[in-house]
Amino acid sequence: MHTSSNKHIDDFPTGMDQITFLFDDVPRMHRKVIDAVLIEQELSRTQWRLLAYALLNEGITQTALAQKLELERASVGQAIDSLEKKNLLKRAKASGDRRVWRIMPTEKAKQLLPKVRETVDEIYEMMFSGFTDDEIETLRGFLGRIVNNLSR
Repeated sequence: MHTSSNKHIDDFPTGMDQITFLFDDVPRMHRKVIDAVLIEQELSRTQWRLLAYALLNEGITQTALAQKLELERASVGQAIDSLEKKNLLKRAKASGDRRVWRIMPTEKAKQLLPKVRETVDEIYEMMFSGFTDDEIETLRGFLGRIVNNLSR
């Protein structure tokens, strides 16, 4: 026998709940796998992302990195400090403004990239195992639409 107070419990989780729960599960599981791999390179996920942006945008400022990573400038500064100690990044004064530092990847960082890239690509292969190229493109389209819908 169902009472009116149990109706909401009986309807939980709905199909939409189950889908949105998966939206939480996928990145959590992805982070866990990525973290386990990056620890072998003595990198955190934040350091890896920061390093990737610095390699892609050589000379980027700390402020621009913080914006791209959606982190506080101070947190990015700490990650840069750590990567400097590992000889993966260096700070260079920006010409024309003594207050601004440009973030430059070192040669060591450039040599590390292919190794990490290969490992991350293996994770992506595992994630999308059993998917056809068409299914991956369809998924990309669906996720893009969801992002657009939530951005309104």
